[in-house]
Amino acid sequence: MVRYIVRSLLLLVLVAGMPLCLSAQSLTLAQALDAAQQYHPASRSASLSVQQQLQLLPAATALADPLVTAESPTGNFYTIGVTQSFELPGAYRRRKSLQSSHVVQAEQGVLATQQDVRYATALAYNALQYRIARLERLNRQDSLLQSIARAAVRQFEAGQVDAVASRFATLQATVLHTQLRQAEQDVAIAGQQLQLLTGIAGPIVPEPWVTQETGLLPDSLQWEKNPGLQALRQETVIADQQVAVEESATWPQITLGYINQGERNSPVANRFNAGLSIPLWRKQYRSRIDAAQTGVEIARQNLAAQSLLTGAEWSRTIAEVEQTSEALEDYAQQVLPNAQALADASRRMFEGGLSDLPTYLRHGIEVLNLELGYWDLFARYREAQLKLRFIAGNL
Repeated sequence: MVRYIVRSLLLLVLVAGMPLCLSAQSLTLAQALDAAQQYHPASRSASLSVQQQLQLLPAATALADPLVTAESPTGNFYTIGVTQSFELPGAYRRRKSLQSSHVVQAEQGVLATQQDVRYATALAYNALQYRIARLERLNRQDSLLQSIARAAVRQFEAGQVDAVASRFATLQATVLHTQLRQAEQDVAIAGQQLQLLTGIAGPIVPEPWVTQETGLLPDSLQWEKNPGLQALRQETVIADQQVAVEESATWPQITLGYINQGERNSPVANRFNAGLSIPLWRKQYRSRIDAAQTGVEIARQNLAAQSLLTGAEWSRTIAEVEQTSEALEDYAQQVLPNAQALADASRRMFEGGLSDLPTYLRHGIEVLNLELGYWDLFARYREAQLKLRFIAGNL
């Protein structure tokens, strides 16, 4: 008895976040999402990808290295010369535009990664809320059944109830106590998951889980704003620009240089030279252009495939929200009121001696299962709402 009381008190301290648990931290959903976004390595990696693409931006317009030569044109002396090759200005503009698009793609990748992290954290937060609420309900029922079981044993010893009623009360209390221990483990596991995602070391106390339907169905086209789809759309832009870059490789290049090919005292004006690089080997350039154009089609097909999957997932989740919403309404209007009426009537009949103990206990378990079933349904509803926000990219 003493061990049970001590363990129950410790559990209440952990769940309710009382001052005795100094390391416990109260956390709203928004705070948990922000903490996970800042802590998660995937978010930092995505941010570093943006930094990397920005660092590559100056290299997009880099010139070829100059060529420095030393030669003896007449055999009497050596001259130092330097030549520099240039592409046409349009080639540099195209490469810079391509690299700028890579920067945009990396930034969109950050948004997509953050949504993944925030969605996983939101699910973990919702699971912790649900499991704590379930644990508290089981704990109250466990206390009641333990008291009834002890009273049944005393009544059996006094000859007031038979052995079947006494053993049935003990059995029901034992079964529920086993569920309570499992629920305690579920709360601990859910808390650890949220700690891992947010980087918070101490116990986390979420906001109370209120089983009240909130939120309206979003616009049917919000799924098109999905960050993953935005990144794939940017892939098609990059693929188009890659074709333009490959086409610029077929343009001629200009070479300018300074070297004295005459006598040492030849005029300075005669020491300059210029050249033009003519791309004669068209086949190698054509193959790269064709491959880049194929890349455009690949990007478009990838976008179409992902759009199809995202739209289908959006529709399925919308149906899940509507289905669970209607079931919750039925529970709220019909099931739960009738369950409470059954519990009250069963208690009055038992206290008035009109029903036996096993019947009273069975009614209590049935009412509890109905309540837990309602919470299970509401958990599914919340998860579906979170998924809609995740697909729309607004978590």
